[in-house]
Amino acid sequence: MIFKILVFGVVVFIVYTLFFKTSRGTVQNSAKTKKRKRDTDSDTMVECAKCSVFVSEKEAIIKDGKFYCSKECAGVK
Repeated sequence: MIFKILVFGVVVFIVYTLFFKTSRGTVQNSAKTKKRKRDTDSDTMVECAKCSVFVSEKEAIIKDGKFYCSKECAGVK
């Protein structure tokens, strides 16, 4: 009788661990992954279409769908 109760308790613990513990961990891990991805996306380097200098995507000037490192290269005043 006691053996059956112990086996039942172990089975319940395993089911709880598989379904509830891992689902919380994956939610936290996916949030961390999204944050890391946003951080790395913001530092993407792009090449100037005219002089081939690499510049951060945040600082680049976009004209006609191409990236430029400065207003002079883009031909913008």
